[in-house]
Amino acid sequence: MLSPRGSGWRAISPDWDAIFALARAGVPFQTAVERRYDRSGDPRILRRALREGRTVFFPQIHQVLPRLARLMVALRAALLGPAREESSFLFAVEGRGREGMGLHHDGDVDAFWLQLEGRRTVTIGPPVGPRTPLDLPDSFAASLGPRWRTFELPPGSFFHLPPRTPHRVVCHGRSLAISLTWARGRRPPRAVTSPRRARALAAWDVVGGRAIATPGVARDRLWVQVPVVAAPVDRRRREFTLRSADGPPVRLPAGLHRWAIRLTLMPCLRLADVPAAARDRLLLSGILAPVDLPVAVRPRRPRTLDGWRFA
Repeated sequence: MLSPRGSGWRAISPDWDAIFALARAGVPFQTAVERRYDRSGDPRILRRALREGRTVFFPQIHQVLPRLARLMVALRAALLGPAREESSFLFAVEGRGREGMGLHHDGDVDAFWLQLEGRRTVTIGPPVGPRTPLDLPDSFAASLGPRWRTFELPPGSFFHLPPRTPHRVVCHGRSLAISLTWARGRRPPRAVTSPRRARALAAWDVVGGRAIATPGVARDRLWVQVPVVAAPVDRRRREFTLRSADGPPVRLPAGLHRWAIRLTLMPCLRLADVPAAARDRLLLSGILAPVDLPVAVRPRRPRTLDGWRFA
């Protein structure tokens, strides 16, 4: 979905100044410093919390960031499979060398970190046992001796943290980053063989609202607007169904099945690369459009966002 050496990752999330607009729009956030939390989500405390070096984080931020939700769909489709308790966090820190959450691990989840602005230093140790408490005392680090590794994550870093990996994060300057987590499944992802599984793979957890800024219309590009899954080919009818979570199914010729499987990753397509036999149907159904998704939406009903109930 993104070139590993390109700059497309910069447009996944709003910049630093936009986090204040998100807070004023009612998007929930929490602050943490030395394991002390403020979960009020009061936008009046945000600037002071940042000045004090607190870690500010917005839980389930993908609900108002469609391009981030698109990245989650791509990871789900390519690596992780559906129904894995997806979570997202936007972290903002005016680094003062203070730890927000201390030494801890995140449990049985796969975590992916994307550094957007500034730099973070992360120190990790080997995975701990399944019953180890999430919060760890500082003395725990000494018990593992030299088996700790420290990394600096510059802008554009995409970092995978395996389940139950103890870690601590320190910021010495301004940092804006995304963290995505999925519960570790007992089985590897399987092929899509049922409408129910297709709907789970094509889940789209973005709330209704108004785009903060609407992207311009392109002449030679089309973007996938919602997650879709290509069902197996019906050999008798020589066609297959392209399903989304809540839109009408779209039937396409069997010869386009391999091409349509790529749409699961919600890519940007050159207009010339879209088969004529599919173009009009996908445009009319709203699956494709000549405009990118907005970076952020102002939620219509902010009190219904999952982040308000996030522990």
